[in-house]
Amino acid sequence: MKLFGKNILVLSIQAALLTSLSSFAYAEDAGEEAKGLETITVTAQKRIQTVKEVPATVTAISSDNIKDYLGAGENIRALAGRVPSLQIESSNGRQSPRFYIRGLGNTDFDVNANQPVSLVLDEVALENSVLKGIPLFDIERVEVLNGPQGTLFGRNTPAGIVKVETVAPDFNNDGYTRFGFGNRGTMFAEGAINAELSDTVAARISVKHQERDAWVTNPVRNEEVGGYEELAYRLQFLFDNGSGTKALFKIHGFDQDGDMAQIFYGNALKLGSEGLREGFDEAVMYHDSPGGFNMEHNGASLKIDHEFDEVTLTSVTAYDAVKSWSYADIDGANTDFSGVPNQLGKQLWFNVASGDGLSDHYQFTQELRISGELNNLYYQTGLYFFKEDYTVDNKDLDTNGETTNFYQIDQVTTSSAIFGQIEYKTSKQFAITAGLRYTQDDKELDIRNGGSSTILFEIDKDDSYVNWDLSARYIFNDDWTGFARVGNASRGPVTIGRFGFPSEADTETLTSYEIGLKSDLFDGNARWNVTAYTYDIEDHQLTATGGEANTNSLINADNTFGAGVETSLEAIITDNFRVNMNLSYNKTEIQDKTLKTERCSSTPICTTSDPIANTVPGPFGDVTTVYINGNPLPRAPEWLANINLNYEIPVETGLIVLQTDWNYRSDSNIFLYESTEFVAEARWIGGIRIAYQNDSGFELAVVGRNVTDKVVVDGAVDFLNLSAFVNEPSYWGVEALFEF
Repeated sequence: MKLFGKNILVLSIQAALLTSLSSFAYAEDAGEEAKGLETITVTAQKRIQTVKEVPATVTAISSDNIKDYLGAGENIRALAGRVPSLQIESSNGRQSPRFYIRGLGNTDFDVNANQPVSLVLDEVALENSVLKGIPLFDIERVEVLNGPQGTLFGRNTPAGIVKVETVAPDFNNDGYTRFGFGNRGTMFAEGAINAELSDTVAARISVKHQERDAWVTNPVRNEEVGGYEELAYRLQFLFDNGSGTKALFKIHGFDQDGDMAQIFYGNALKLGSEGLREGFDEAVMYHDSPGGFNMEHNGASLKIDHEFDEVTLTSVTAYDAVKSWSYADIDGANTDFSGVPNQLGKQLWFNVASGDGLSDHYQFTQELRISGELNNLYYQTGLYFFKEDYTVDNKDLDTNGETTNFYQIDQVTTSSAIFGQIEYKTSKQFAITAGLRYTQDDKELDIRNGGSSTILFEIDKDDSYVNWDLSARYIFNDDWTGFARVGNASRGPVTIGRFGFPSEADTETLTSYEIGLKSDLFDGNARWNVTAYTYDIEDHQLTATGGEANTNSLINADNTFGAGVETSLEAIITDNFRVNMNLSYNKTEIQDKTLKTERCSSTPICTTSDPIANTVPGPFGDVTTVYINGNPLPRAPEWLANINLNYEIPVETGLIVLQTDWNYRSDSNIFLYESTEFVAEARWIGGIRIAYQNDSGFELAVVGRNVTDKVVVDGAVDFLNLSAFVNEPSYWGVEALFEF
C-alpha cells in the first residue's frame, strides 16, 4: 500500500506537469498575451541576486503565500513542505519548532537542543529553539537554502537555512491593516505603518495580535484548554543621507501565553497498530495535571552599510533575550489502577508531569564583513562572534502543578569565526565560487540542584574546525542555467543535562555533492528547477529521546548517508491561471553497526523489528536496547509535495481570486528505532481561499485550512505509554485587508 501511495503521488505530479506544459503550448498557439513571471531576488549569499545566479538550491516563499498559510492561527510550522525538503514540527506546540531539511534535523525536545538547520532573521542567526518560534508578519519573503551553508553562515548549518526577511522602512508614507476571525474562537489583527520622518530618516512599525479560545475538553479536571494569546511588535528606523552610509536600527518583541503548549493524548495509539485508535477524539483529552506556557522575547539589532570607493563595509550587531516556561501532563492521561494496559486516556499506576523553561537567557552576535567587485571577481570576507548564556529549569510536578523535583542547567556557548568567499567569472557563461571558514566553538555546562549553587556535574567542550565549499555555474542560454556544488558544514560540540542526566556529543561534519538545473521557459511564463544530491555525515549527532525516562541522551553515529531529488515548477498557464508546485524525495540511512538506543518503555512494549542488543531491569520494567543500523533518520519522510493553484476572475470593480493548495507528507519514524505504532502518518492537507480584491487595496476573503479535516499522528511520547499528539483540525474563517 505504501508503494501504491507513492506511485499515485508521482503520477499526480506528472499529470499536473504535463497538463501545465500542454496548456502553455495551447496558449502560445492561440496567441495569448502572457504577463510573465516576476523576477525573484534573494540574499542567499549575503548579496542581492536572482535565484538563477546562486549556485545552490534556493527557494523563496512570497509574502502573499506566507499570509495565506498563516491566516488560520498557524505559526511558522505552517511553512512545512511548502518548498522542497522542508519539514517543521514540535512537541512543544507553538513553542520551540524543530526544522528539518533533506531529512536532517534534531528530535530533541529540550529547550537547549542544538539544531542542524539555522533560522536567520534579518541577517541574525537565532540559536535557541525557543527563539525560532518567531511569529511571521509584515514579511518580505522567506528563503530556504538547502544543503550545507558552512562558509557564509557557519555553525549549525549542515542541513541548511531558513532565512526570514522582514519588510524594511523606505521613504514612503503607506501601510496596511489586516484582520480575521474563524472557528475555535480564532482571531488575529496585524498592521504596519511606514513613514518618512525627514529627508534622511524613515520608520516602520509593525504589530500582530493573535488569540484562540480553549477548545479541548478535559473531563478529568473539568476544564477546557487549547487557548492562547500572542502579541508581537517590530519598530525600525532607517538612516540614509545619500552619502554611501545606511543604518537600520530595529527593536522587536514577542509575548505569548496559553493554557496548553502541546496536547498529549495518552494511549491514543493501539498496541500493534499504526495510526490513531478507534474512538479517538482530538477535542477530548484526559489529563490529571495542569498545563500552560508563556514566553517573553525582546531584542534589538543594528545594521550599518558604508560604501567606500570600491569596497562595502557591513556591520550587523544583535542582542536577543528570552524567558519561557512550558509545563504539561506528559503521560497525557488520567492515573489508573486497574492493571489493564493501553486504555485510551488512562495511565497505569502513577502520573508524570513536568515543566521546562529558560529562566535567564541572552544571545549576542556581531558580524563584520567587507565586500567588493574587481572586474570579473566578486569577494567578501568577514569576522563573526556569537555568545549565548542561559539557565534552563527542569521541574517534575504533581497533579496540582507544584514542584516535586527541580534541576537547573547553566550553559555558556561562545563561537568565533573568520570567513571568505570569492566568485570569479571566467566568461559570460561560466563562474566559479569558492568559500572557506574557520570556526572556534566552546561550551561550558553545569547541572545544579534547582535554586541552589550546588553543582552536581560539569562539562566543558571545545573544538575548532574548517568548512569549505566549491561550486560552478554555467549559463547554457537565456533559458537554462546549470550548477554543481560540493561543500561541507559542521555542527560543533553539543551538551545537555536534562533532569540531572549529563550528555555530550562531538562535532559532526556533513559533506554534500549536488548538481542542478534552473530554467525560464515559455518566454518567461514558467520556471522549472531540479536538483539531485547526496551527502555523508561523519560523527552524526543524534538524540535518543524518551525510552526509560523523560530524558534525552546524545550519541554520535559513525556515518549517516542521504540522497535525493528536489524539483519545483512555477508557471502562468493563462493570464488568469497560475500554478506553483514542488516535489522532493529524500532517502536517509544511519550507518553504524554498533549504535544502539533504548526502545519504547515497558508499559506497554511497542512492536519493533530492530535487533535486540540487551535487556536490563528498569524502574518501570525491563529496559531494552536495540541496534538501529540501517534505519532512516527520525522525522524524515521520503516524500514531500506541495501544489498551489491560483485563478483570477476579473469583475467590474476588481478581481475574484480562487486559490487552493495541497500539501503531502509521507510517513516517517518518530524515533531512532522502528516500530509499528510510533509513526508520523502520511497525509494530504488542503486549503482554499476565495477572495475579492479591488484597486484601492481592499481584500475580503473566506479561508479554509485542512478542509478535509484530516487528523493524523504528528508525534509521540514513548517512555510511559503509547501517547501521541496530532495536527490541527479543520479551520474556516474570514479575513480582510486594507492598504493605505
